Amino acid sequence: MCCIKKITVFLFGLLFIPTAFSQINVIPDSLASIQDTDSLHTLRKNGVKAATYVFATNIGVWTFDRFVLDGSFARINLSTMKENIKTGFVWDNDMFSTNLFAHPYHGGTYFNSARSNGMNFWQSVPYAVGGSLMWEYLMENEPGAINDFVATTIGGAALGEITFRISDLIIDDRAVGFDRFKREALLTVISPLRGINRIISGDAWKHRNIRGHTIPKVPVMFYTSIGHRIIQDNSQRDVDISNMLSYHLGMYYGNPFSVDNEHPYDFFSIKMSGNLFSQQPLIDRFNVLGMLISKDIILKNPKRQLSVGLFQHFNYYQSQADINNVSLFPYKISEAASAGPGLLYMSKPTKHTTFSCSFFLSGILLGGSQTDHFKYDKRDYNMGSGFSSKLNLEMQWGEKIRFVLNSEDYRLYSWVGYDPNNNGEISSNVQGDKGHSSLSVVRLSFNYIIKKHLLLSTETSFNYRESIYDYYSPVNHSVKENKISIGYIF
Repeated sequence: MCCIKKITVFLFGLLFIPTAFSQINVIPDSLASIQDTDSLHTLRKNGVKAATYVFATNIGVWTFDRFVLDGSFARINLSTMKENIKTGFVWDNDMFSTNLFAHPYHGGTYFNSARSNGMNFWQSVPYAVGGSLMWEYLMENEPGAINDFVATTIGGAALGEITFRISDLIIDDRAVGFDRFKREALLTVISPLRGINRIISGDAWKHRNIRGHTIPKVPVMFYTSIGHRIIQDNSQRDVDISNMLSYHLGMYYGNPFSVDNEHPYDFFSIKMSGNLFSQQPLIDRFNVLGMLISKDIILKNPKRQLSVGLFQHFNYYQSQADINNVSLFPYKISEAASAGPGLLYMSKPTKHTTFSCSFFLSGILLGGSQTDHFKYDKRDYNMGSGFSSKLNLEMQWGEKIRFVLNSEDYRLYSWVGYDPNNNGEISSNVQGDKGHSSLSVVRLSFNYIIKKHLLLSTETSFNYRESIYDYYSPVNHSVKENKISIGYIF
């Protein structure tokens, strides 16, 4: 499938969000006097229509792959379909970005086929499952990939829900003219299936005296920044230092301590960064934390808040080095399908000081990590499963200064590994090099709000990997990064 096109559209959609939101006044002040229940528009459930969209999405992507790209994998017939079903799932060898970012994004379109036709979060997941199974077994002449299926369905639910909710913020059926056009165009970029559904149903130009959104109003904060980034890769072979222009986008949606959190993703956060005019990846970081279930714990002190719950995690990190034009990859980390318990705490020790912390544990059904040995086709990384833990500490003084310390630790196991002693032959149906990796990311950032919206930010991070192989010597690898940027809070 054409993953580059999907990633590019998604990236430019997100880059466009903050500016566009400020221009079209996403949540006007006039809404403050309107009860949320008065402005909500209930989407009619239509399972047949949702399934039709899933089917049409696969046919459309396959048509592009077959007749525009002339991809050999898209030359299918009844024999290839029968053979795929007979063979069953394998581990495939696509690029890191394809398997662990593009597939979850594609799964989000399946998910939104149902979400935009009246299904809730849990009811939309089976449509991602069905769409993925159809593609893996019927739409390619290669055996279906178990890693694609997991990433598309579970990771797709995460990316699908956040794009649906972001698109919901933009809808305003009271708008007319060019303002209405901008809204409909932007939400279609962010959530293509929802935009198409609104065009087919006529909602894209239907005028109402209410906004027409489907989710009650919640607090939302966007921020974006651009600045200088430097990476120092301390590999055993050489030391590489790369300088580049980088961007950063972020969003906080909802309140994790709200008593109104009743549905999955009533609270979530997104962090995304990448590089411009550089050999470094266009997207090098994408983090999603979504609250699935939550419960507030009542504390005696009203200045303290505590919440526990179940959270879904989607994390993606990728960077590459430029030593003498040799492709080295300082780090790769993926947590494409992961969920687990979490705890959030916030207190106000003084009138002008706020302290907050959070801790999460998660089981990783599918993840990815850098490898030093396994190279096959487009694969230069290991896939596997395991667990992760995350600790976040934040101290804020007034409305100007904020310090944040983040720590992320991942343990990934590649159970089905390549045996180099097997007559020198490389088997493609493996997770990579057999063994396990410990991956750690520690990040310290300082933010200062110069004026009401103008933001000055610095960040220092340290990435460490220890890979233990069954057939090779252990490898330790570290990467340091520093960033300084200026941004805007919307």
